[in-house]
Amino acid sequence: MLHADSTYHSNPLAGFVKGVEGRGQGIELRLYDLDPDKAEARANEKGYTVLAGSANKPHGLRECYILDPDGYCWVPSRALREGEE
Repeated sequence: MLHADSTYHSNPLAGFVKGVEGRGQGIELRLYDLDPDKAEARANEKGYTVLAGSANKPHGLRECYILDPDGYCWVPSRALREGEE
């Protein structure tokens, strides 16, 4: 899915990738139906950069942003359950 630049005005990756070298600079890869809390914990254990910790988003997903050493931004997420906000 492609978005206009304005869609990312408050994205954790915005501003971080300027001047970053590496294969994945600025690429965001979304992993649906993957527990973001567990992924965040594993990322912290491995020393990866967590750009934004797990949080519930208004669009109905719980997600976090993880930057790997090559500059790829991984966004594991899962749908919010009924009653979660």
